[in-house]
Amino acid sequence: MGFREATFAILLAAAASPALGDWSSWRPEPSDAKLESIVRAAYVGAAGYARSNSNYFARDGQDEGLEVAIGNELARRGFSTVEVITADELAGARGCAAAGIALRFAVTVFGDGISIAAASTKRVFSYHYDPHEDAAIVVARAEAC
Repeated sequence: MGFREATFAILLAAAASPALGDWSSWRPEPSDAKLESIVRAAYVGAAGYARSNSNYFARDGQDEGLEVAIGNELARRGFSTVEVITADELAGARGCAAAGIALRFAVTVFGDGISIAAASTKRVFSYHYDPHEDAAIVVARAEAC
């Protein structure tokens, strides 16, 4: 048996193994890095909107412009299939997505802070910024949701 035949035999044996046999039905989840990139893009869009809105992400419960700004920035960075959803608070934003990737955001009571979370069906990554709590953005690393 030559090198070519031996290589082919090894590949056939590997493909027949139970661990690799059903690889075609495996649906890969987005990486933690991708979830983080989505949250970063959303925050850039939100911060740009706030700068043009007297440093408020939203006022008087009106967040349509913010949602559009977030969606536009996601699309600009190649994340146009990510669904953008308004949430009531960070805890609600950090739930798993039913399918694909969901980007949820919640604006603080005063409208000058924001929580943003990107979630897949298994993992979630988030930013939380509330200037009344802390001047820094609190980053919650990707974890199971």
